[in-house]
Amino acid sequence: MTIRDIAKESGVSIATVSRVINNSGKVSDAARHSVEAAIAKFDYQKPEPKKRKATKLFGVIVRNMSNPFFSKLIDVLEEEAYRHGRSILLFNSRNNLKLEQTFLEECKHHRVDGVFLIPRSLKEQHIAPLQNTSFPVILLTATSPLCLSIGTHHQHGGRLVAQHFIKRGYQRIGFIGSTNQQSDRFIGFKRALLDSNRMLSDKCILTPYTTQSLQQFVEQQILQSEVPLEAIFCSDDISASHLHNQLNHTQMSKRVDIVGFDDTYIAQSLGFSSVHQPMHQIALRGFELMLDALKNGYHEQRIANKAVEYLLEPTLVLRSSPTIAIQDRLYEILKEP
Repeated sequence: MTIRDIAKESGVSIATVSRVINNSGKVSDAARHSVEAAIAKFDYQKPEPKKRKATKLFGVIVRNMSNPFFSKLIDVLEEEAYRHGRSILLFNSRNNLKLEQTFLEECKHHRVDGVFLIPRSLKEQHIAPLQNTSFPVILLTATSPLCLSIGTHHQHGGRLVAQHFIKRGYQRIGFIGSTNQQSDRFIGFKRALLDSNRMLSDKCILTPYTTQSLQQFVEQQILQSEVPLEAIFCSDDISASHLHNQLNHTQMSKRVDIVGFDDTYIAQSLGFSSVHQPMHQIALRGFELMLDALKNGYHEQRIANKAVEYLLEPTLVLRSSPTIAIQDRLYEILKEP
């Protein structure tokens, strides 16, 4: 018995039968009753949807491609995808939530098998809809109880920096952040200082910042202060590099202990300490989660609400001078001699 037979029995169009079966679109009460009667008479069963053919394509939505940490993460994902006979479709949301949502729709149109998402927001209103996608979505670098996710224990990273400052005996400590004070990196840092009876004064906190506010902060808290800051924790290596450049060629450039976060080539080339995120393990474990979700039934996991969070531990890399040596480079574009 087919949908065409139901339409013939009930005296309506195939489209009307489809709307009744799928409960979509407007249908008159008379037509609905007629279709339902025909379905009951012939014990019609809606056929199971055809299994979507795998495209071997994964979407990757990155929050900020200019951040070298994310560039390295993409490099590992692309390498792992190639190793498994797959490809990636890359999107850069530019820290724009609407763009991120648009790109999720683009991934649907391209019929990707799954999406790796470095999210702009962890609010429930933005993460919860990911449970309703037709493909698995894996959050990378950040975690949520509402979604399969893997990231770094950022609070522990903040604590590592605070413990380093305490061990060095610093009393005048500051923080510069690219986000607000609700970030886990800042929370872990501040709590560890309080546990050791060290106060983090509000005037020594700059978050978020602009070029002008950073200049004022450096002038007031370091260059012109009678009791300048001895150590500053920056929320990422980009922020730390901005501070490093502000202090460069001043008398305080070697007297302020700067610690960043991510341990990218920026920290390695400029020579300041940084918290190392295990980005290689994040990418590899994320890929394992994706393959497991596809193999064992993502839809069943979603129905059972089996979202899993994985947190990997960071480490603090201490340095006082650049650690990247100049290397020979091959030709990037081949041309005729």
